[in-house]
Amino acid sequence: MNESNQNKQQSLQDRALSRFAAVQMIKQALGSGLSLLRALEQVSQQPWEGRYYSASSLEAWWYRYRHEGFCALQSKPRCDKGSHKALDPEVVENLIELRKQYPHLTLRALATELLRRGVLQPGAFSLSSLHRRLAAAGLDRQSLKAGSALLGGPTKAFESALPNMLWMADCMHGPTLSLESGKSQRTFLFGLIDDASRLCPHAQFYPQERLEWFLHCLRQALLSRGVPEKLYTDNGPAFRSKHLGYVCANLNIRLIHAKPYHAWSKELVSYCT
Repeated sequence: MNESNQNKQQSLQDRALSRFAAVQMIKQALGSGLSLLRALEQVSQQPWEGRYYSASSLEAWWYRYRHEGFCALQSKPRCDKGSHKALDPEVVENLIELRKQYPHLTLRALATELLRRGVLQPGAFSLSSLHRRLAAAGLDRQSLKAGSALLGGPTKAFESALPNMLWMADCMHGPTLSLESGKSQRTFLFGLIDDASRLCPHAQFYPQERLEWFLHCLRQALLSRGVPEKLYTDNGPAFRSKHLGYVCANLNIRLIHAKPYHAWSKELVSYCT
């Protein structure tokens, strides 16, 4: 690939990642109770990598993302065409029961839990088909908010309802090792913890606090425990990398960073709702 094509590919990736960030803000605004129209107006008023997007463009990307995922924001043919099948009655029954049990969960979180239980099979459903089933039963989020019957009651801001809804990542200084050569080797511990179960998907010591080592740690965690819905990090250089944003976007993981100079315990509520 020549330099011109590389620059073009990089530009397309940057644009897709910027669209993904805008779509995630729309999702957050809807979750806070705003209408889609108001959310689109709000997101259209701020720049994304120096660009402003119109409400109509944002709306188109929002619906494309809901039905096809991150690949739709890259202006590529849909990556799952022809793979979705009608839902079995057993799947619908389990979906409705899980929604009643956990009314605060997002549609993706419900699907992830049903996949974990073996009720759903990868590639055999679409989120839109799940949404239609819930809407027909009056259990989609808009209907629940309107009725407020199942959504009442206190919730804990720091406790996700199910595993893999939220992982937290961090890095800390480890011990300094004395090598046989007489030199010293600093170590750094990258680790991930699941917010609901408090299980550690993976943690490991590395020779540097660099992105390549965190990606290795993340890969081991994904292979061991599956894909989380959200990944929450601080603002360390390994976590602010644009490449990590690409990785998370392609895996449909929402990457969330804490506000600079704020403790996690004070910021998780506003960032993860």
